[in-house]
Amino acid sequence: MNLDHRLLSFVKVVQEQSFSRAAAALHITQPAVTQHIQSLEAEFDASLLERGKRSVNTTKAGEIVFHEALRILEHYNEMKRLVDEVLGGDTGSIVVSASYTFGEYILPYVLRQFQQSYPKISFVVNIVNSDEVVRQVRNHEADIGIIETDLAGSENLTVVPFARDEVIVIAASNNNFYAGTAPLAEELATQTWLLREEGSGTRRVAEKALKDLAISPTHILELGSIQIIKQSVEAGLGISVLSNWTVRKELSLNTLKQVNPQGFSLGRSFSYIHLTAEWQTKTIKLFAGCLTGMAGRF
Repeated sequence: MNLDHRLLSFVKVVQEQSFSRAAAALHITQPAVTQHIQSLEAEFDASLLERGKRSVNTTKAGEIVFHEALRILEHYNEMKRLVDEVLGGDTGSIVVSASYTFGEYILPYVLRQFQQSYPKISFVVNIVNSDEVVRQVRNHEADIGIIETDLAGSENLTVVPFARDEVIVIAASNNNFYAGTAPLAEELATQTWLLREEGSGTRRVAEKALKDLAISPTHILELGSIQIIKQSVEAGLGISVLSNWTVRKELSLNTLKQVNPQGFSLGRSFSYIHLTAEWQTKTIKLFAGCLTGMAGRF
């Protein structure tokens, strides 16, 4: 008799509060459920359930077995999923964690292409800052992550750069704070700079831009998302440094303008990350292939 069958019967009896309802839910006979429970009680040499006229309750020992059984069954199902994905076809599921720039402005196009190519693979998407992407991948909360910054301390992680991104300085289209055709570094320094929070890949690239320009702004405001930064720049609250991808629409509508100083050029890499292992699920390989295959369109 398989251990998972006994645990599954026990968990279902506790959840349903009934042997008969558990049997119906599992599509087996009630005597089979009773046999599974009796086998578990014999193995632990303990009573796991208190059977009342209208309900079934766990004993103290049964409560322990119930909670641990839930964990065991969860790991068992995850093990089956991983094995099925390694050996199976183009089916399964994948959890993708992406940083804000890529996740909000590029990932939707990748997901559309991926779903068209592999309609039987489902996905869950988390949009968080780059540090949180790394944490989720390390903690097995995401199968693959996409970050927009260099990764220090990448032990146990595979990091694969797959696309380049251009970063530009932006201002409101009616903001004429500079005298020439392009602003000077000292003119940029007098402006309020709108930056993302610490831990964000966008914040790191902005700090790199300020360093390259050798300026220390007199006033910096931290804002929690790219969207609020764009809206604040449009409103004339200050200037910022953002990915060209995030402001394409605003540039085309002329609500924002590019104000790079003479000679300024700053690029960065988008990288996907996953845990380093001797094997990878097929869904991770397929999604990574989709990312690299579409990189030329970004």
